[in-house]
Amino acid sequence: MAGDSGKMKLYWYPEYRSVRPIWLIKELEAEQDFELVRFFPGGDAAHDAAYRKDVHPHCTIPALVVPGHIPILESGAICMYLADRYGKLLPEPKDKEDYYSFMLYTTATLDGILDFFFELYGMNKTFTDEKVQQMTDKLNAGFDFISRRLQGRQFICGDKFTAVDCVFGYIIYYAMVLKDGALLKNHPVLLEYRDRIQKRPHYQATINMK
Repeated sequence: MAGDSGKMKLYWYPEYRSVRPIWLIKELEAEQDFELVRFFPGGDAAHDAAYRKDVHPHCTIPALVVPGHIPILESGAICMYLADRYGKLLPEPKDKEDYYSFMLYTTATLDGILDFFFELYGMNKTFTDEKVQQMTDKLNAGFDFISRRLQGRQFICGDKFTAVDCVFGYIIYYAMVLKDGALLKNHPVLLEYRDRIQKRPHYQATINMK
């Protein structure tokens, strides 16, 4: 399914976590190197089966197919790979700890917490009050942790925008579309960060893709 164009192929869908690598590709000014395949699993059984076999075992997005290599899965891994491949939007040596830590903390922890709130507010699923409070406390603890690190900084790795901002920046977008942004109302540092990333033309171009 990699195609014959020689280009890298990114499977994506609007508003999902594939926003992260799309945004990064635009920031890298490397769109000419990619074929963007708008793909929503569940639309065609035969296509889904082929995708599951050749690209992603769980038939989810995003996935990056690089000619001659095995597919790269998970939005954070794709972003780290592309930043390394192009040698751009990487942290300064002194900020590598933050880069790796927040890249994985975002994808391994915060993604799952936000998924709970999507089920709660976006899908209207029912949970016990105890469970909602537990997840609210967990989200606030994570947001407070990152807010402390962002104090006096423009971005995750100091004043330099890096690939990790494409990854964590999506969390801010995700939180803002749930319950009219209520999840961020008590986190002013993150709201200021949101204002900075929203001013980036490539962010706007990505969010508006359909």
